[in-house]
Amino acid sequence: MSGKPSFQISDIHLLESHFKRDKDIEFNHSYKNNVSIETGHDFEQVTNRLSITVILNYSAGFKGKKYITAKIIMLGVFSCSPDAQLSVDQFSKANGPAIMFPFLREHLASISLKSGVKPIILPAINFIKLVAEDKIKNITKK
Repeated sequence: MSGKPSFQISDIHLLESHFKRDKDIEFNHSYKNNVSIETGHDFEQVTNRLSITVILNYSAGFKGKKYITAKIIMLGVFSCSPDAQLSVDQFSKANGPAIMFPFLREHLASISLKSGVKPIILPAINFIKLVAEDKIKNITKK
């Protein structure tokens, strides 16, 4: 086995960032958080270049009203070696998004802090488990 990883991230780009908070947010409530994740990928076989898109949708509410909503879309660009142990499809569903997730978490924490609310710090996510439970929506490129 060579020292070079089978898949290696080369770039990560913020494609879209939308954050909205209610101006009348009440800070003494315990809000219910809702997080959904969607992933998609595009593989260029000639260059062995893999692009993975991860969409994070977040909302926090109380008694049926959403006080905070966010949508963040990031694109990760990976190089992959021809002798990779995982298929592109396997890597794109769990491993790639897991590598990208800290960047999404940091962005959400940063923009929430700037909005005047406590930073929203999402817990780590087990992407392999979510894929096995079919809880990540897979988007397809058009």
